[in-house]
Amino acid sequence: MQVNSRRVCDVFRRHYTSGVSGKTATAKYVRQQFLDFFISTNRHSFIRSSPVVPFCDPTLPFVNAGMNQFKGVLLGREAPPQRRVANSQKCIRVGGKHNDLNVVGTDGYHHTFFEMLGNWSFGDYFKEEACRMAWSLITGPLRINPQRLYVTYFGGNERLGLPADTECREIWQSIGVPAERILPFGMEENFWEMGQTGPCGPCTEIHIDHTLRGENRALSVNLGLADLTELWNIVFIQYNREEDGTMSSLPERHVDTGMGFERLVAIQQGCRSNYDTDLFTPLFRAIENTAKCDPYRGAFSATAASYHLDTAYRIIADHSRMILACLADGMIPDQKLRRILRRTLLISERSFCQKRLLDEVIPRVAEILGDTYPEMQSRLGDALQIVRHEGEIFDHLRQSSSQDVKKLIRDFPHLEELDVLDSPGFVLAFEELQKHKMHFKVASSGLPIVPSDMLFKFYSTYGLDRDTLEHLACLEKLHIDMRAFEEHLRVAKRKTLLSRRGSQKILPDLAKIPETDTTPKYEYSYDRDHHVYRVPAVEARVLAILVDRDCVKEVKELPDGETVAIAVDRSNFYVESGGQEGDFGTCTLADGTEMPIRGVENVQNHLLHAIVWKNGARIGLGDKIVLNVNTEARSGNILHHTATHLLNAAVRKITDGVVYQRSSSVMSSGMKMEFGVYGEKKLDVESLVKVEGVVRSAIVNEIPLEISTIDAQELLRRNQEVTMVPGEIYPDRGLRLVEIVHKGGDFTSRELCCGTHARNTRELEEFCITNVKSVGRVSYVVSAVAGKAAIKAQETGRQMSEDVQVIQRDLETGKQQIEHLEARILNNIARKIRTVTRESLKEFIEIEMKNVLDDNPPHLSPFIVHFLSSASLMESVSLSKATRLCPDRPILDFITKEFTADQWVREVAQVFNSSYAAPKGQDGALVCNMKGKKIKFSAVDTQLETALTFARDYASKFMPR
Repeated sequence: MQVNSRRVCDVFRRHYTSGVSGKTATAKYVRQQFLDFFISTNRHSFIRSSPVVPFCDPTLPFVNAGMNQFKGVLLGREAPPQRRVANSQKCIRVGGKHNDLNVVGTDGYHHTFFEMLGNWSFGDYFKEEACRMAWSLITGPLRINPQRLYVTYFGGNERLGLPADTECREIWQSIGVPAERILPFGMEENFWEMGQTGPCGPCTEIHIDHTLRGENRALSVNLGLADLTELWNIVFIQYNREEDGTMSSLPERHVDTGMGFERLVAIQQGCRSNYDTDLFTPLFRAIENTAKCDPYRGAFSATAASYHLDTAYRIIADHSRMILACLADGMIPDQKLRRILRRTLLISERSFCQKRLLDEVIPRVAEILGDTYPEMQSRLGDALQIVRHEGEIFDHLRQSSSQDVKKLIRDFPHLEELDVLDSPGFVLAFEELQKHKMHFKVASSGLPIVPSDMLFKFYSTYGLDRDTLEHLACLEKLHIDMRAFEEHLRVAKRKTLLSRRGSQKILPDLAKIPETDTTPKYEYSYDRDHHVYRVPAVEARVLAILVDRDCVKEVKELPDGETVAIAVDRSNFYVESGGQEGDFGTCTLADGTEMPIRGVENVQNHLLHAIVWKNGARIGLGDKIVLNVNTEARSGNILHHTATHLLNAAVRKITDGVVYQRSSSVMSSGMKMEFGVYGEKKLDVESLVKVEGVVRSAIVNEIPLEISTIDAQELLRRNQEVTMVPGEIYPDRGLRLVEIVHKGGDFTSRELCCGTHARNTRELEEFCITNVKSVGRVSYVVSAVAGKAAIKAQETGRQMSEDVQVIQRDLETGKQQIEHLEARILNNIARKIRTVTRESLKEFIEIEMKNVLDDNPPHLSPFIVHFLSSASLMESVSLSKATRLCPDRPILDFITKEFTADQWVREVAQVFNSSYAAPKGQDGALVCNMKGKKIKFSAVDTQLETALTFARDYASKFMPR
């Protein structure tokens, strides 16, 4: 039956309005009603919404509930900001347990982005106050008829020894809720758990009947009906689930509530659907005005003529909100966000014949939500630049995709939503699925079941991620058992772990000894006369000794040059982290013997110092030793790490576009930073000159560095622009905030960083950019030096300029002299730069290869196709340098008639229109190289991506199984 939602809304509005001067409440007013009730009337403190990308929680790709930002409080890791808190939290649900993506647009209440209204009590009020406040708000300021409401409570669980929450039931009865409207439910509906262990407790929910019939519908609660839905969930966190599954009472009890804002607005505005509210109708008008199409009619029945167009309206509006929320919070498109973006672009093109529809809709989102979330207004321009860039990349990928992919999409157009262009193994996986699906068993739902071993093959062999598998099953009307798939994955990971354990000894359990106190690494002073940093020696006690990764009590007989690892109670050594290389130095034994320390490693928060043994030495547990850090190397690291902060801020200041840091490398000899730059203006020569000027100005202005330690909640409360690396996971406590702010000037740098830094910018003396490389369409690697190295670089540059001027005056008579001198100068400069960077580049390649190998274990990935991004900084990289790191993986011993080195390279060479051949005297079936080819800068990124795709497709198709 077709439902006319506009007619239903008219009926609703005649019966239920908010009571605001007789007019329907705006969304903005409804949100403020909620906050005022708790903040002004019930003494709660307002805490602004955290970003939608949690930077302290590696278990979540997105914030998906209001409690996420208070997870540390609930786990007892940090103190609550206040005892009573209320806010409206931005949430996103596009994956995992809460994945609403596939149903968005088909109904009136699912969203990828939504707001969660909530109030919290951290050890303050509990059940009775929470229930009474909720009922008072709903039936008071919100003016919802109590005859439309039902409440549920936890009915108990005998197996876990949890009694029914009769206290909650009695509270609702005392409030005046009729007994027939107070309903018990089990663990799935009315018991909240953060995870398999940790804080948990019963919850009570308030449900609302959206119909006007007035009959008792208690039997329909929690049946998933669209006209009888949950309105508010109130969680009573009173238990802790232990490792063995048992429950114990928490010493302090909390309340966590959540109410969907969009649903509440729909109720207050008398709307059947969330999409009929003023949160969405301006977006529909923007789509209609831009596309010049039929207006939105609100049809939800598949038999309605406007259903498909209305569904497209809803998807575009919903996804626009989610895209802006992510980009405004500093997120750079990853797989999930890019999929949403591309899906939106496809629907814009197919349903509305508009490629740039988002350019008009996203600004309307900012107008609607910008007052509540100011970042949506302030970063609107950045968001639109990223959206346009992603659209250009997607267009190019579609044009340059392989013939197999193009044919598949022609035959199955709906598959383009799945980003098959970025999944080289998808074609083979889909063909296998089509071949076998007629033989699948059928589930009780009537849908064919994809076998779990086939799912695992699609994941491990063809590279399809979980979200793609779930979305594919939805599009193809198939059932997948994710639990069985996860079990396959666990077994595979266990086998991988065992294979690794078989090849090397396991590190000992260091849990029985105290963790290393590393605070002395930040205790150093600047010697202005000698321009170095002095790191005081530290006396430490030996807590553990490892020889060949085995714990021993004493070492006294080892050959010279052997490595002994020692753990101590305290250390002044910096271990590699935050992009900064680790310290090296010496240790002095009690008898005066001095031995080199060539590096440090953090294992279970114990610092292991790698000592190079000297014959005749002796060391035992409990011994006192003295640790000395190499001050010259540390001084270089301090200067160059500070320089990375100055460079980062300067690039953001000068570049007219969106800038984010991809990575950084801090060495005693120099520094490198990789930037992603979205926008029209790139990092050209003119921009780099200005960037250098900004950094040098900051040095001349002698700006002090302020370093403070804060927690994540404090960072949110400060409401300051803080630079973080997208995708980086930071601890929720002990965050080091490094601030370089020129008071009265226009230079500001605020970054979270664990590195070592100067006390004042004047200590850097000088700064010089030595090299810039483009490593993709929007990525640049900038190399620079500070301190004495920068002064030398500047002197060399000035000398070169003076020499060139002298030579130019004698141009007519000294042409050969000019050529000779220029060659000598340039060779000297090139030699110096190569000397400075050669070692670090080798380390870059080795680190990158190790990461690639870790991500692609042999049993999951029989072959590897990868572009060494760090290799773009060198003239050439021998394949042997890469393959020597993987002795456990055969190098091309899968040769067949169809699968040879030259045929494989041919797939890549055709992308660049380049020739290829085997090295002289070698077999082309085993070894083959592509001849170097110059290509346009603008085409680097896309041609490289296409080449990698072709290479993976070929290997997936022809490599023997």
